[in-house]
Amino acid sequence: MDYRELLIRFAEGRETPQEREFIKNSIAKFIRQTGRDEIFRRNWGDDYLEDILSELRARLIVHKRALEEKIFINWQYFLNIVRSCVDKFYSRIRPSEEIPYDVAKPKTEHDDRNIEETNIFAYEERIEEKAEGPKFYEVMIKLMDEKDYPVVCYYLCKEVQKGCTKPKGISQANLYKRWERFKKKLKDHLPYEPSADAVKYFIDRFLSEICKRQGYI
Repeated sequence: MDYRELLIRFAEGRETPQEREFIKNSIAKFIRQTGRDEIFRRNWGDDYLEDILSELRARLIVHKRALEEKIFINWQYFLNIVRSCVDKFYSRIRPSEEIPYDVAKPKTEHDDRNIEETNIFAYEERIEEKAEGPKFYEVMIKLMDEKDYPVVCYYLCKEVQKGCTKPKGISQANLYKRWERFKKKLKDHLPYEPSADAVKYFIDRFLSEICKRQGYI
């Protein structure tokens, strides 16, 4: 599942009640896993989750442009955003409230995946297996037109390094519009949710074999 649109809607205050509840439940589950629930209640009151939601919205507003430039946001990336916000909120508590790291951290990566989702966001069982790197690369290449290459190269380059050169002959406004159209095409036609490793494989290989070799970056 792609969490990009959810985070953008939440940053803009356009989320549905179900989406808000999902985000709130995700935060609450993570806090329970880290053993911080009682500490938060003691310092911020029983409704502390509303304070954290406000903190999360404020952080997403600041980084909204970066979210919009993402191609895809998977569950682990979403969870990392939640974790970062909770950790920032927790850092405001005086040092005497600190608890050991081995108690605070989630026990395993599997535990991270167990954060409760409402039905609207529940993972569906799919016949297709998540694509591994080479397979996902071929799927992406088939979905792309050659005219997409300079635009995708530019935005992928920005993901991994600084000083990326804007494609010649394309205004910044048109560049952004073409990037948005490309992301919509992926959303409409990508047949499955790729793993984080598959996405990384695609970015590394595409930058090397297409972008650098053909002179787009």
